[in-house]
This record gives sequence, C-alpha cells and structure tokens, in this order.
Amino acid sequence: MDSVNHENVQRDILLDANSQDEGAQIRYLFNFPIAVYDHTHSPREIEALSEKSGQAENYHIEGLTDAQFGLKTLYEFNYNKKIFQNNYALWVEDLRVDFSYTTVNVYVSNQYPEGSCEYQATMDHENTHVEIHRRIYEKYQKILKDVISSSTDIPLINHPVTVESLEEGKARISQLISEVTDPVFDQFQQELSQEQGQLDSPGSYAELQSRCSHW
Repeated sequence: MDSVNHENVQRDILLDANSQDEGAQIRYLFNFPIAVYDHTHSPREIEALSEKSGQAENYHIEGLTDAQFGLKTLYEFNYNKKIFQNNYALWVEDLRVDFSYTTVNVYVSNQYPEGSCEYQATMDHENTHVEIHRRIYEKYQKILKDVISSSTDIPLINHPVTVESLEEGKARISQLISEVTDPVFDQFQQELSQEQGQLDSPGSYAELQSRCSHW
C-alpha cells in the first residue's frame, strides 16, 4: 500500500451486522492544507486562471480561490476457495478512505496595493470562499464516516462476495465500495458548488463593489 503523508489519519472498525466480533479495519485520511496566497497576477491573468480551472464567471475578476480535492479508496482483501469448486469468496479486511484537499490556492489581483479598500474587500471575499470549502468539507467528513460505518453492502468475512475469479471479485468489491462512497462525494460537490455560487452571485458582487470607490 502506498505511503501516507497526511497528518489526520483516523481509524475505525467496520463491524459485521451479523457478528460484532468480525469486521474490517478502516483508515480515514483527511487533509485540508494551509491556503497559499498569490499576489503577483493581473486581473486578466486571474481571469485566464479562472477559465482554465473551469470557474469562469461573467464578472471582472480581482481574485480567485482554486481548490483541488478528491476521494479515493484502497482496500486489502482475503479470500477462500473450496476444493473442487470454481467459486471464490472474497471479503474486505482493511479499507483506506482518502478524502482530502491537495491544494488551496488564493489569487488576489496586483492591481490594488495591500491595505487598500479594494485589496481588502477582494481578500475578504476569497477568504470566505476558503471558509466555505473548509466548513462543508468538515461536515462531509462526518457524513462519510457515518455512511460507511452503517453500510451493510461492503463485503465482510461473514457476507463475502462469491465470484468465479479473483479479478472478478476485486472488481466487484471496488464497485460495492464506490456505490457507498460516490453518492456522498457527489452530494459534497453539489452542496459546495451551490454555496460557492451564492457567494459569486450578482447580488453578492454588487455588495462587494459597493464597499470601495476605486475599482
């Protein structure tokens, strides 16, 4: 299994509903890096970065928060094969769930000097974007753990998957795990996009513009 450099590793047990003495080890890897601030780009360059990251907006952009995140799972399994039969029984013994941000980059236009009203308004706006990322991410850490711990679909030793080959079994386990975790990740992205979109609404930008007089 790959080496892990994340600071926040949480451990749990996925218990079998039919036998509380049987289960799988779970390691949750959570990481939200310190935001990196960049004050070297012009508004035009920031707009180009926004388009490249898929966050293009219909407004003149003085700042941009570009955050990258993902959800990955890795597992270790065990199996048995009955003599004279072509069926394999596979189950999960160790599950690693990596739900992490890899980067949080904040770009603030170099058009306005630090300390100016326009600079501070832009910085406040982008910091609000960062806090939305952090708040919703922390919320979905708990949701993800609750959904996995209550799942009865991940195969354990007392309810394995039965297949005709190990390759088929590994593919089936991956599918079953994804069916548990993917809806949570999709919901996380949907809620995140909705809140970030509200912050970047025309009304929000109008309020931002009203704070200063030298845009």
